[in-house]
Formats: sequence, structure tokens, C-alpha cells
Amino acid sequence: MFDWTNRLTEIRCHDTAWIRTRLDGVVAEQRALKVEELALRRVLDERGKVDLNEEILRGSHNESPRTIRQTNEVARQLESLPAIAAAAHAGSLSWDQLKPLVEFATPETDARWAERAPRYSPADLERIARKQKVPTEADAKARREARDFRFWVRPGSGMVSGHFELPDVDGAFAKSVFERMAERRKPAAGQPWEKLGHRMADAFIDLCKNYADATPGPLRSHITFHVPPDGPAEVDGIPIADSTLADLLEHATTSNVTVGDGQLSGARTDTDDIPAETKRFVTARDHHCRVGTCDETESLDYHHLIPRCEGGTHDPDNIVLACKRRRHHQMLVPNGSWRLEGNPSEPDGLHLERVKHTARAP
Repeated sequence: MFDWTNRLTEIRCHDTAWIRTRLDGVVAEQRALKVEELALRRVLDERGKVDLNEEILRGSHNESPRTIRQTNEVARQLESLPAIAAAAHAGSLSWDQLKPLVEFATPETDARWAERAPRYSPADLERIARKQKVPTEADAKARREARDFRFWVRPGSGMVSGHFELPDVDGAFAKSVFERMAERRKPAAGQPWEKLGHRMADAFIDLCKNYADATPGPLRSHITFHVPPDGPAEVDGIPIADSTLADLLEHATTSNVTVGDGQLSGARTDTDDIPAETKRFVTARDHHCRVGTCDETESLDYHHLIPRCEGGTHDPDNIVLACKRRRHHQMLVPNGSWRLEGNPSEPDGLHLERVKHTARAP
């Protein structure tokens, strides 16, 4: 029987370098075994021996029907993607990367994605996968019909909980309002910031308290959206139908419509603070922390690739999102010992370089 406490004691006898090497090896072994599992499932599927009810009743894997179906679908797709399968077996691709990747990779792009995908975050691969299906007017209507907002009391806790589901543009609008309200809830001088969740909750109460004073009529939201050359328009990373875009243009204040290779034209770069339109563009482009494959979407800062103290400007190509929660922003120059370099317009366009410090002359 496995003894967790005893195993921890054994590992603690090793130095950090050994532990890190062992961890890397275990992760690589797990990824190789996952590909082996997919191959086994694929052959069972070919033989018509995949039975969800049987697997659930046997309880041998303790997986949900949804997970089983998803795993079998990935196994089917990998048969025509040998280079990606090899990369996953070699440990270059995690399961979180592999799942969305097989949704859009093709035999023609197999080798290219096997080389590029390890540098993409799972969130960026999921975003590409979502863009493969152009939303129709029926999809837009279905999203609208799926909207939901509910409250319930948690017995014994003294708390009221809630759940909401909002379609594309409505969700992006609500998110932008709450983020702006939370950002404005600055602490008193010398006091630390409240947690983002606390400030969001307070913003919600402020909206409720001030509703009676609101001006009747439709609100004109300020939405940043992208119109790529080879896919549907996006709002907050969510593909939207043409009819939704038309309605957005009619009823909202819009800016920073991006086309082509995702560049923002005419943005000011000579101001003391980052212009609001540049912040909106960078947030819509990046969505998450750009350090490595980090998917953090909260506690994000705007980071200058070339720091202001080194002559860097507010050009959108010089600014990316970097998170504070995992201290990724703090590890970057000018405060840290790492520098992000490359093209932020490409999901895999940035790479980390350690700064070479030179000794000061005596």
C-alpha cells in the first residue's frame, strides 16, 4: 500500500535539482501514457467495444460520460494527426493543449501545429478552436435564449449565492462595467487594495443601490471587437454572428475595430499614461497573462516589453498583459531578471530571455 507520508520523507532527502528533474520526467511519462490510453481507446472504438454505460457501471476509470466521449473523440482525431500525436507522446503537449488542438488541426497543418502548439497556451488554442465555427443567426438566438440569472440562500451560511449566464456581447458589456467599477474602488492612502472579488461584489451592490437613479432607456455600451480576415468577428474572444455584429454597431459605442493581422492604427504613444483605447485593444487581444503558457485572467497589469525607463512607448506592440497573482509581472524587466521579446500579435510570438547583468565598474 502506498504510504504518502513516507514518500514525502524520501523526496525531502533529495536536493531541489533532483526533484525538478524527477518532476519533469514524471510529467513526460504521464503524457506518453495518455497517448497510449488514446491509442487503446481508438482500437476499442474501431471494434465497437466502447460502451459508456458499461464503463460507468464497471467504475474502473471513474470518469463522467462527457469525459469518456471527449477522450474517444480526441483518439479518433489523432489518427490523422501523427505529428501531433508524436509531440504529445514526447511530452511537448499537455492534455489541456491537445483537446482543443485536434478540433482544428488537419492532416495538411499537422506538422506545423506539432511544432507551434507547445508554445500556445490552452486558452489560445481553445480560442482558435471556437473560431472554426462561424456563429449563425440561429446560434445567436440560442445564446440569447440560454441567458440565466438566479439567486439562492445557502442555509446556515448567512450568504446569498447566485449564478448567471449571459450571451456574448451582453456578457462582455457586463464584464467591462464591473471591471471598470472595481478598478475605481481605490483604497485610502497607505491602505492595501481589497481583493478583486470583494470589489466586484461591492460594485454589484452599488449598481443595485443606484438603479432607482438610473436614466431610463437603453444603455450604450463601449465594446472593443475584432474583425479578423479569415473568421467571424469576436467580442471578448467569443465569435459572434453577423446579425449580432450589426446590432452591436447600431446600439453601442465602438472603437478599435481591428482587421488584417490584428494591428491597432492611429493609437497615441506619446502620453504619460497608457491611453484607454490602447488598454482596451491589448486586453481584447491578449485576454490572459502572456508569460509562457500562463492562462491567468485576473490581477493583470499592462507590461511594456521595452520599459519606459529604456525609452519604450505606449505602442500596442510594446504592451502585453502580465499577471500579478503568480508574480509574472514582477519577474519581468525593469524589476525582474527576465525579458519578454517577440511579436505580441501572435499567440506564440513571445519568448522569455534572461537578462544578462554586467558587473559594475569599481
